[in-house]
Amino acid sequence: MSYKFRATAVAVMAVIATSAAHAEFNANIEFDNTYLNNQRGLGQSGRVELNAQGKAGKNMFIAGKAAFLAKKDGGVATDDMWVQLGSAAGDVKLGRFEGADLFPVPRDALVLYAGGDGNVYRGQVLRGRFGNAANGQGVFHAAGTLNIGGGLSLELGLVEAHKNNNSNKGLRPVVQYAAGPLTVRAGIEAIKYLGGNSETGVAVTGAYDIGGITPSVNVAMGKNAAGQKQSTYGVFVNTAFGAAAGYIHAQTKVAGSSNYKTDTFYVAYTMPLFDIAGASATIAASTSKGSGSNNAADENGVKLRFNYGF
Repeated sequence: MSYKFRATAVAVMAVIATSAAHAEFNANIEFDNTYLNNQRGLGQSGRVELNAQGKAGKNMFIAGKAAFLAKKDGGVATDDMWVQLGSAAGDVKLGRFEGADLFPVPRDALVLYAGGDGNVYRGQVLRGRFGNAANGQGVFHAAGTLNIGGGLSLELGLVEAHKNNNSNKGLRPVVQYAAGPLTVRAGIEAIKYLGGNSETGVAVTGAYDIGGITPSVNVAMGKNAAGQKQSTYGVFVNTAFGAAAGYIHAQTKVAGSSNYKTDTFYVAYTMPLFDIAGASATIAASTSKGSGSNNAADENGVKLRFNYGF
């Protein structure tokens, strides 16, 4: 971890500690040991995440969070960095964060896609955690949430990135219903790129908890900037005792050729580690195969992930 990163993290936390009586601090480590085929063999990756967050106010509130990452490869980064203002009826969040997940994949420690995940549309283009724009200016990201009541809420995300007095712009409305064992989300992505190209998509996800076993279904359909139609379907099951599995089928319609298809299957199991509070180990495996015009090599791999919160 570099001196600059340590000094920045300490300074930010010192400011929060002196300005917010209810500031919270925590950290966790995630460490992966992975085997991948295609001559890549064994590898390791991981990070330590240091979180500082706080919230103040009663009827109206302000909240903020900063999450710093120290990576195994020697790099440092910022994960979340946001401020939120509002009340129980609704709020606005500004900064670096992720919006509602329209294609959740339970226990996704390892999910491979033959040909790369850039060819698998999942309604996540505008979800969040954006880097800087091409000219170095930070991307604007805001999301307003309205809690309608009865488990129903509406989130409206707005993204804008500037370049040479022009901008890429996007809107992402998401409706969610969550009551008892049922959770349903549906959303739209509408993006206008520099040069006039556009990208649109819709996605729906639903899950139902049946006594600790939760099956779920995801559907995402879109049209990318090249005008190609994309569709992705996923079926999953997650369990309270730590096991999960899923199947994902994606395809892109390619003019003058057979459809570009990807089929992925994964399994994962998370178990407590030596009965230590906050510690767990996850073993995961995934395989993915291309078909149609997707001639990429099959992707196969296994991963052992350790997590510890402290």
